[in-house]
Parts: sequence; structure tokens; C-alpha cells
Amino acid sequence: MTTNTITGSRVAGPVVQAHSIHGGIHLHQSPENPWVRPDQLPRPAPVFVDRGAEYRTVADTLDRGGIPVLVGAHGVGKAALAARVLRAREQPGGYLVADLQAVPGHRGGAALDVLGGWLRALGAPLVPERLDQAQGLWRTLSAARRPAVLLAGAHDGALVGDLLPAACCPVVVTAPGHLPGLVPHGGVHVDLGPLPHADAAVLLVSLARRTPADGEQAALARLVEACAGLPLALGLAAAQLQVDADLSPTVLADTLTGPAPDGDSRAVDSAVQRALDHAHGMLNTARATAYRALGALPPVPADATLLAAVTGTTAQTAAAHLAALERRHLLTRADDGPDGPRYHLPGPGHGHAARLVTALDGADAAAAALLAGVRWWVATAEAAGALASARRALLPPEPAPGHPAFTDPQHAWTWLDAQDPLVRPLLDAASRAGHRTLVWRGALALWPLVLRRRDYPLWLWLYRLALAAVRQDAGAPPAALREVLNDLAIGLRGVGRYDEALDLLHEALANAAGDPHPGATFSLAQHLHDIGATHVEAGRPAAALPPLEESLRLRHELGYERGVALTRIVLAGVHADLGEVRPALALLRRARTALAGEPLEAMRALAWTGHVLTRAGHPLLAGRVLAHAQARAEELRHALWSARLQEWRALAAEAAGRKAAARRLLRASHAAYTAAASGSDVRRLTRHLDRLAARTGPPSR
Repeated sequence: MTTNTITGSRVAGPVVQAHSIHGGIHLHQSPENPWVRPDQLPRPAPVFVDRGAEYRTVADTLDRGGIPVLVGAHGVGKAALAARVLRAREQPGGYLVADLQAVPGHRGGAALDVLGGWLRALGAPLVPERLDQAQGLWRTLSAARRPAVLLAGAHDGALVGDLLPAACCPVVVTAPGHLPGLVPHGGVHVDLGPLPHADAAVLLVSLARRTPADGEQAALARLVEACAGLPLALGLAAAQLQVDADLSPTVLADTLTGPAPDGDSRAVDSAVQRALDHAHGMLNTARATAYRALGALPPVPADATLLAAVTGTTAQTAAAHLAALERRHLLTRADDGPDGPRYHLPGPGHGHAARLVTALDGADAAAAALLAGVRWWVATAEAAGALASARRALLPPEPAPGHPAFTDPQHAWTWLDAQDPLVRPLLDAASRAGHRTLVWRGALALWPLVLRRRDYPLWLWLYRLALAAVRQDAGAPPAALREVLNDLAIGLRGVGRYDEALDLLHEALANAAGDPHPGATFSLAQHLHDIGATHVEAGRPAAALPPLEESLRLRHELGYERGVALTRIVLAGVHADLGEVRPALALLRRARTALAGEPLEAMRALAWTGHVLTRAGHPLLAGRVLAHAQARAEELRHALWSARLQEWRALAAEAAGRKAAARRLLRASHAAYTAAASGSDVRRLTRHLDRLAARTGPPSR
């Protein structure tokens, strides 16, 4: 890491907290990105029939505080019913969804992955590394926001238990089988079978938008029977009838009532497989290839630009393929991405496409499609990351053909912010396929996003994966190893694992010291800065002083004045900790001058000035400086800094003997930290308030 940028009030690089009282790297939410009420439920089904009894059972269970568990085969309509019930309940916190069938990893990792997405959706400024801490934040935020939750495709009742929100939030679970472990949590199983024949026929005719001709009633009855009453199979059949005007129900019924594919004797599963096989068989060559190519990727939401990269076509052609596959009910709209609508293969569709791409195109073609998709995605991430942060690019970005050029940082951030569902699946698939260079390049490209998200489980997973990849990549430049080591170390520092972070930083420092490349000096200065900052966070100011002073010297020699100013802020905190107030104030004054054009960094320097003035025995002056800094923080709408400044103002008021004002400010800071879901700060403020409450004597003003 070498540089970072702030343009206007948008943070596009790291903000280094330079004192042990708070710990970690804090990236503050941009004022242009206030919390938006999430709506992750699938789009309402255009036609919905029957299920009246099941609907009432699910709704009544929710009204009684229970957890309905919809049980049934793939394609029976569990998620559609669950979404319909939940959408009828107006929830102030919106609607959150997790597809547990698609979540990789063991139970703890899967739970953290899901909770990370949900916490970000509810506006949390960080995601803790530990599961118990993430669960605590989740329950706190869900109690405050009150979202509805849909857990789809659950196979493990224990995993569902790990993800349950506060009791005030409605939860619906869908599962292929019963989950007895949910009964103690209030789980009520609702078995969902195929649609009755009459309702299935209504659904088929309604979706097909074709009035049955004379003599077609018997064929429609056979078609309904061939689809086994499954809404998914009925939708596929209806799509064929709607798209192909010359296709008669008789011919389609004959096709779908043939021998079961792969000798599958289970009526429900074979009905879906027959319908998928037939729908694929009705596609032209280009669209069939596009369908199978989606199966070569992990199950991620795909837009036209990604599909174009995988298939070697243009985005316009790929968009036409996606729209045609949606019309045939082979794809479902996932969301509206930054480059247009994104789609996914519903239910068993991904497994079907994945089997076909290997069987029909060959394993080599499937591997090539994955490589093309990941290579394009990493190249696009590098282009976006280069605009979103002023961090010096390690390598020139590869061209990403088919993707519109990013025009400004906001455009780049819009793309990066939409990549959450793709990061783990794509880079995990690249790692398993042995594409080591793409793994570490992708991780470095995502650095601005990781900093802004502060999703520590994702942060540590990503850079550990990248570290393993870069160590095994004989062609990786030394700077790649250093950057991955530094990025992983900052994440470890953020979760309080200081000694592990220092081990990595010292390895990076030794690597830079032995690298004759001119750019290695920038790395040396950065690693020294982070070694010092890590000692500061660990409460070891004396150990922090030498590396910070050396970093300051190197950055000054390099002419990196912004880096000089940032190191001065950290050094000021060290001098204050060591009782050297005058040097601390001098460093902060020079840092404020250098950072005058950057509102956030200037505010930070002002805030530290006030905090040091409190230690210097000037609490009244400190209170005025800190109040001015807080006003600036609120203008920038940075919740954590606003909370921190109220805390520091409380310390100044307490030092001035104004106990009532100190208590009032501490309570306000406690509430602000709670709203920001900063658990360690909440605990510290709670202890401080308890100490104040234990003191006797009338409050002074």
C-alpha cells in the first residue's frame, strides 16, 4: 500500500486510526451512500395459483412468532410462496435473503459469509472476524431495523440457527427435507407438494398465454401430468409453448413423457430434468452454448458483459441470449446490476447446465470458459480499483474488452459495490483451477472495496487465499508478495491480532529491503509506517516511534508529502502517549496544513489536536476544538468519527470538572457507537459510564 485519495467527501483509500484507544483501520461511510432499505426477495411470480391453505399456515405461524419451514422438492414453489407471504408484511428493515445451497465453506465460514452481506445491507460499518461477534451485531441491528428474512435451500438446521435474527423479525426457511433442529427455535414444518391437477393446468395455460384449441385438452392433461405438478417444470413447458407458436401441446407432452433422463425413476426429479433437457434442446446453437457456458461458472449473478467474456461475443449479443433464456424460463432475473440486469440459473438449473457443458463441450471447453470469465472480471476490477483509489498500480491493468470504460471514481465504485456476490465464488473457483496470478491480482484490485466494507471475514479469507497464490506463483513480482502481506497484516491488525500482523509486515519489510527496484523504497516507507501503526494499536508507543520516524524520513526524501502528513498524525498520537505534548501539537499543525484540501484528513488532524490539548491540561480549549471537529465530521456524515469526537469531548468536559456534560456526551457517544454497530467502542463507553455513575457528589456544570 502506498497512497490513498479523498476527493470531495468520498473516501477512496484507507483512513488510518492513529491511536491505541480505538484500534484497527476505520473506513468511514461516504455521505453519498446512506443506508438504503434492502429488498432481496425474488420478483413476484406473474401467476400464482392455489397454496391458499399453505399461505394461511405460514402467515399464522409468523403471527404467533414461529418460524415456518417450507419443505418440498426442487421446483415445487417453496421460495415463491415464502416471498409472497413475507412481501405481504410491511417491514421497516426491508427483506433479506440467503441461498444457503450456494454458500461455500464449513458451517462457521458459511454463517459469517451470510452475516457479512446482511450486516452491510443494514448499514453496519464493519463485519467482525468472529462468528459470535458478528451474531451479536446482527441481533442488535436486526432488532433496530426489523427486516424480514428468507433462508432458502437449507440443509443444516444448525446453520439456520446461527443466522436467526432478533425475535421481532419474521423468518421463513425453505428446505428439501425436515430440519428437526429448528423445532426448539420455533420451527413449524409445512410440507409443500405438487400442485393439484386443476391448479397446475390453470398455471400452465396462464403462463403459456395460449388458449387451448379444440382437441388439446387431453394433451394439456398429459403435459400437466408429465410436469408432475411442479411450478418449475410447468413454467419451462409454458415457456416453450409461448415462444414456439408452432409447438403443439401434443408434441411437447410426447417429448416430456419419454424415458426418464439418466434412468432417474423419481417422478418429481425426472420431470424437472426432462423439462430442462427439452428447453435446452429447443435453443439454437448460440443460445444453447450460452446456457451451458453459465454452467461453467460458479453460481453467480451474470450480466451481458460477463457472459460476453465467457462466450467470446459482444455484450449486445450476450444480452439478447440472456433475454431469450429468460423467456424460455431457463434464467431468472437476479437483480439490476451496474451494467444491466443480472440473471441466475434457478433451482437445479445450474447443475443441469454444468453437467451439459462438460458432457457436450468437454472439460477443456468448460475450463476455458471459466478462465475467460475470471480473467475478464479481474481485469475489470483492476480498472475500477485504479479509479476508486490512488494506490499505485502494481501492474498495468489488462484490457477488459466488452466493458464500458470507467469514466470517474463514482462509476468505478458503482461497479465495485455490486461485486459482493461474485468475489468469493469466482476467486475460489480460480484458486481451485490453479489460476494463481488471477487470484492475487483480483485480491489486490479489490483493496478499495475491502477497506470500505471492513468485512473482516472476507478480508482475511481473500488475502490468505492471495498469499497462498502469490507464494506459489513463480512469475509474481516481489512487490506482489509485499502488497499481499501488507494488506493481510492490516486486516489482522483490525481484529486485534497484532503479533501476526507484525510478522507479516516484517517479512514484507525484508522483501523490500532486498529488492533493487526503485519502487521498493515506497514499499519500505509503507511497511515501516504500518509496523509503527500496529505497535500503536497494540498499546506500545515506545516501540512505534523508531519505525514511524524512519517512515517519515523516507517519505520526505521521496517527496510523498501526503504520506508524510499521514505519518505525522500517527506520530503525534505516539508523542502524546509518551507525554510529549508540544512535539505532538507541532506535528498535527503541520499535518493539518498539508491536508487542508482533504476534508476528512483535515478533520482527523483537528480532532487529534483537540484530544492532545486535553492531555496537555487545556480542557476548555480542547472542548472548543473538538466541537469544531465534530461539526465537520457531521457535515461529512461519518458516523464513527462523530461518535468518537463526542467521546473525546466528554473526556475534555470531565477534565474540566463538568461531570454532567461529560455524562451527557458519553451517553450520546454510546448511542452513536451502538447505531454504528461498533461493539468494542460500545463496551468501552459502557465501562466509562459505569465508572462515572459510581462516583458520588453532585454533578458540576
